[in-house]
Amino acid sequence: MVQYLVTYSIMTGRESDHDLWLRDVGIPFFQRQPGFQEIKSYSTLVGSGPDWVLEINFDSPENLMRALDSEEAKRLLEDFEHMVTNLSTKILTPVELPMLQKA
Repeated sequence: MVQYLVTYSIMTGRESDHDLWLRDVGIPFFQRQPGFQEIKSYSTLVGSGPDWVLEINFDSPENLMRALDSEEAKRLLEDFEHMVTNLSTKILTPVELPMLQKA
């Protein structure tokens, strides 16, 4: 499994645009991609930094990269950038910590 982590804040006055874009454009794009598993969203409860986190899970780095490298994904990101600030993305892979494994 691999995760695409997207952190951001929504521009003031663009909240409804953001919600509609996610519902009608962003989430459906990822759901159509081979290897897509799930999307989770988080809102900051306590702490500083961006207000929102999207965790988008795929079965493999190859399937995620194929989706992100598409022309459609590049256009969608441009649209998304017009309604958010503090945008940051990361691709993560799980790491097993030896100290958490049971003997």
